[in-house]
Amino acid sequence: AVEVRVPEEYSGAVIETLNLRKGELQDMGLEEGEGLTVVKYLVPTRGMLGLKSSLLSSTRGTAIIDSVFDSYRPRIKGEIQGRDKGSLLAFADGGATTFGIEGAQDRGKMFVKVGDDVYKNMIVGIHQRPADLEVNVCKTKALNNMRSATKEVKTGVIAPVDMSLDSCVEYLNADEILEVTPSLFRMAKNPDMLGKRKGGKNK
Repeated sequence: AVEVRVPEEYSGAVIETLNLRKGELQDMGLEEGEGLTVVKYLVPTRGMLGLKSSLLSSTRGTAIIDSVFDSYRPRIKGEIQGRDKGSLLAFADGGATTFGIEGAQDRGKMFVKVGDDVYKNMIVGIHQRPADLEVNVCKTKALNNMRSATKEVKTGVIAPVDMSLDSCVEYLNADEILEVTPSLFRMAKNPDMLGKRKGGKNK
């Protein structure tokens, strides 16, 4: 069971998010004195993965979220809507560089920062388009053309998306795997399914 307290203007976004996760509305009303809308839903466990970050994003951080186990129930029919974007995949093994990330971040949101070790087919970001795209985040800048180097416009490196364990599990598609270590989470394409991947391109 999930209870969300949120300013009234964001109640629609909360309801839409919970409905997409196969939630069942149990109650809805106004909390006296606070001016908040209280929404209560029953949501399957698989719908809870990444829910907190999704609600905080859609309500600009204003949602107050409480959840508790309700009961065991038959599996709800149908699949919970997954992401509609592809992944940005590391082109080769190495360390992520400023130059490489600056080029890759034009293609989507990054999951890695400068200095992070990456390996081929590791997921380093989310593509802004449906298909997967290989990007060279380890690329170094050529220094032989000083004129073009000084004229280059530096956009700067954008901070990467901070992915929690829940967020990683929610993000994964059927052909992707998650590596969990004591210090970090890394996602990658399942090597056993690489031959079946469609729509992949090189950059």
